[in-house]
Amino acid sequence: MNIERIWVLLAKRKSGEATDEELAELNDLLHREAGNTENEIVEKIWNAPLQPLNEIKPEDLWNKIERSTGKTVAKPFDAGRISTWLAAAAVVTAVIAGVFLLGPKKENSVAFSQNITTQPASKKHLVLPDGTNVWLNGNSALSYNDRVFGERYREVNLTGEAFFDVTKDAAHPFIIHASSINITVKGTAFNVKAFPGQKNVETSLVRGLVEITTRQDPERKILLRPNEKISVSAEKEPVKQAENKTEQPLFIITKLHTDEKDVLPETVWMNSSLAFDNESLEQLAPKLESWFSVTLHVDENMKEAHFTGTITKETLQQTLDAMKLSSPFGYEIKNNEVWIHK
Repeated sequence: MNIERIWVLLAKRKSGEATDEELAELNDLLHREAGNTENEIVEKIWNAPLQPLNEIKPEDLWNKIERSTGKTVAKPFDAGRISTWLAAAAVVTAVIAGVFLLGPKKENSVAFSQNITTQPASKKHLVLPDGTNVWLNGNSALSYNDRVFGERYREVNLTGEAFFDVTKDAAHPFIIHASSINITVKGTAFNVKAFPGQKNVETSLVRGLVEITTRQDPERKILLRPNEKISVSAEKEPVKQAENKTEQPLFIITKLHTDEKDVLPETVWMNSSLAFDNESLEQLAPKLESWFSVTLHVDENMKEAHFTGTITKETLQQTLDAMKLSSPFGYEIKNNEVWIHK
């Protein structure tokens, strides 16, 4: 839980001392917390009139929390060394910590947190409480708080790759937090790819309309239309090129294209098998990337090599070894990246 950090940033915003980076971080934290209840209480308490600071005795509050919980509360700040607003934040942070972190936990509290994971090379289909269908790719995780899911928003957190077919509900926007982006929809079908270590976070829209905001530029709203794909940098800041020192674009939008079998490479991983017939490695690479949840780097002199085969339960290494029999090549695998060379 980031309640303590949220209070620090709220205090800096209130006093006008927050930098642009800290304001962006605050916005990100308030939207990324799995449970909204704590954030709503934070906002309400913060905006309510506070007792004058000189009448507040932080030691009394800390001692009271320690007596009621039977646990020692770490004092997050030295009120004598920071500004008035930060001192107030320190006091209330202790209260929040006592209520949410140290208070007695209900026996059924675990039931409020839903975490669904998949093993590498496996897939899972699930239906959320609102009827939304989700297909989770291998080595991925989806989590949400079913206590507040659907009250105001339908929020989930994604690590890895998933295809969403979202139930329409204009009154309760569906929000996905994935790496450096937040995706807001009301009813649509799209694929999201956000594996750890991935340079870009990708969203491919099949139908409907989605709104995307980024961690790097949270105030900017990007609309994605059907048959479009957006790739957003997963870096906290836009990467600068070494030669001319100019910034690379934060995001790139391209059109989706199906293959000769009318299949989108971005969603081919959802099928039970992947078949390819005399396809060049350049054509095949996007399909292999989606199927195995990796990023392929193919040398120019290998892009026109053609392959035929069918993948069902084979691993990435088994697949590459089989492909080498028809057109020899070398490869290197490191985490989720693969380099293929002559």
